[in-house]
Amino acid sequence: MKNELGKLAITMAATAALALCGCITHHETVYRDVPRTKVEFENETAARIFYETVSQHPIRHAGEDSTTKVEIPVIFEHTEHVVSGDNVAFNESVKICDTNQDGRITELEAKIFAEHRTH
Repeated sequence: MKNELGKLAITMAATAALALCGCITHHETVYRDVPRTKVEFENETAARIFYETVSQHPIRHAGEDSTTKVEIPVIFEHTEHVVSGDNVAFNESVKICDTNQDGRITELEAKIFAEHRTH
């Protein structure tokens, strides 16, 4: 009987210790960016129109953020949040604006881009 009470006390103590222990938690935010696309402008007006449009009507890149969570209840939790940098949206704007993809944005391309972004 005494031996059974000892085993029961140890089992209860172990169960209480597991139930009351804290979990290991790790939260991380990672900022990932890509290099900016090199672009030339036909003239100052094209550059001004493009940059004003990008600053006033930024493109929100789909899938810009992602979160990964791994969890073992009560014991372990790991969360990683990945955020894309501003260059992703800038590069997307260049890709849309530079319709012929020659690396040079003309004044006409900038005006068309601005017209579409404001509507």
